Amino acid sequence: MIIVLVTFPISSDLDAATLKEKFLETAPMYQDTPGLIRKNYLADAEQHRAGGVYCFDTMENARRWFDEERIAWITERYSKPDIQFFDNPVMVDNDKGEIIQ
Repeated sequence: MIIVLVTFPISSDLDAATLKEKFLETAPMYQDTPGLIRKNYLADAEQHRAGGVYCFDTMENARRWFDEERIAWITERYSKPDIQFFDNPVMVDNDKGEIIQ
């Protein structure tokens, strides 16, 4: 699996409730994202940072999703994102009681 960490600065005008509303507004579009297993939204209103942690099945799908158009969309909606891609060789799943490799 591939983990993508996306973070970006947010306006100090965005409080936690408003940020959550913005996240809920976009959440449905991720239900049909090719190869996306899970997305967790991130928010730290006090530090004026937000973002997401994405779990993709392959690097190809992850990089395809974060194309120039997607980066421009994030930049317009919030600000310029920092995007990092990681291989996820081992995962601890406490819900299932499993260690997955």
